[in-house]
Amino acid sequence: MKNKKEIWKKTLSIIKQNTTDASYSHWFLKANLHSINKMIKIAYIESNDSFVVKSLNQRYKHMLEDSLKEILGEPYKVIVKESKEFEKEEIQEEIPGLQSKNTDEKFHKPIDNLTSQKIFNPKYTFDNFIVGNCNELAFAVAKAVSDNPSTSYNPLFLHGNSGLGKTHLMHAIGIHLLENFNNINILYVSSEMFTNELIKSIQDQNSSREFKKKYRNLDVLLIDDIQFLEGKETTQIEFFNTFNDLYANNKQIIISSDRPPNKLVKLDERLRSRFSWKMVAELLPADLETRVAILQKKAENEKIEVNDDVYEVIQLISQKIPDNIRNLEGAFNRVVSFANIMKCDVNIPFAKRILNDVIGIGGNKITPLQIKEIVSKYYNIKVSDLESSKKTNKVAYPRQIAMYLCRIMTDHSFPQIGKIFGNRHYTTVMHACDKIQAELKTDSNLKEIIEDIKKKISTVDQI
Repeated sequence: MKNKKEIWKKTLSIIKQNTTDASYSHWFLKANLHSINKMIKIAYIESNDSFVVKSLNQRYKHMLEDSLKEILGEPYKVIVKESKEFEKEEIQEEIPGLQSKNTDEKFHKPIDNLTSQKIFNPKYTFDNFIVGNCNELAFAVAKAVSDNPSTSYNPLFLHGNSGLGKTHLMHAIGIHLLENFNNINILYVSSEMFTNELIKSIQDQNSSREFKKKYRNLDVLLIDDIQFLEGKETTQIEFFNTFNDLYANNKQIIISSDRPPNKLVKLDERLRSRFSWKMVAELLPADLETRVAILQKKAENEKIEVNDDVYEVIQLISQKIPDNIRNLEGAFNRVVSFANIMKCDVNIPFAKRILNDVIGIGGNKITPLQIKEIVSKYYNIKVSDLESSKKTNKVAYPRQIAMYLCRIMTDHSFPQIGKIFGNRHYTTVMHACDKIQAELKTDSNLKEIIEDIKKKISTVDQI
């Protein structure tokens, strides 16, 4: 790989040809390529100027990604941050050599490796995890951790609403580690189980010793639903000590939660701070294309032929269940199971009949017009404003939100959505969707707004 300076120099050369002199000098010349992580395909851009960082993130990220792709020969996700935000350790630019099964003497011998294998669901692997814009960063860092534990991303903190794939990724990490590292001692446990074991250990001195031995002799600890520790002071103290002991001994810690660390307000500040030390990755609700791909993959795994009728059912379920993968798969399973029992074909009329009591699928499909009406009412503007050429933020931002919602809540393509919003070019819609998707990862206020609007749209759509 070329060195950073050479890559950045060539990137700037391409950008200069595609932007104005003023933009080039005011924004791009005030930034630098901080580092490249080839393992997870991320390029980190830095600047000392917070306004430059904001502008590059909001207006020029696609240009940076396109230019880097031309230089590097493959797509890289761009992350722009202030220089002071980068940690002292340089992010590795090359893929570290994978450790072979014969060279893992650094790991403890498991107390019971058979038990370690049994705690992971064999269906939850990296191979059958469907990657989309909603989860690509979380997937990439999870894969990186499983290839090289206790290196770049320790601790790893995964967060997102229920049913979006956090548990799938944690099981996939565990399975991959067991398959590739002999004598590795792994434990996957829920926060509730950790608490129950701690309570038992407090009541018995022997149990107390066993508890500490069990948790502090690990090579990898995966702990699910850490939000369960909120308000449990004694459990938090013990987990704090366990965390410190494992981290001090360079052992990998992977945590999941339904919220980011800063939102776990009833958790000790010292824990929240530690959870944010290295990598915090969010899983967002899947867009329509990803939801369809998930059900297609599920059908493939279940040896179900995806003919035209089945594909229409997959599309229908994907449109109706936008927020929860577990519910999405559950609805598909229900249709297939009833079809097998009743010896019926899987088609739209059958699916509507089977799922009507669950999700009201007999109602009308959500339409772009419904979305535009709800969004315009929410922001106190006219529907015609969303279709107009007005570029004021009062109109442009709601328009981008409406485009994003049309993309994730309907089966319309980018060109179709562009036509609906005043015959705009499909790239304008793509930019709007990418912008809102990116902001949802960091803007909790926007996330609440989107959820509120989606609920209003879904209410209109109910029978």
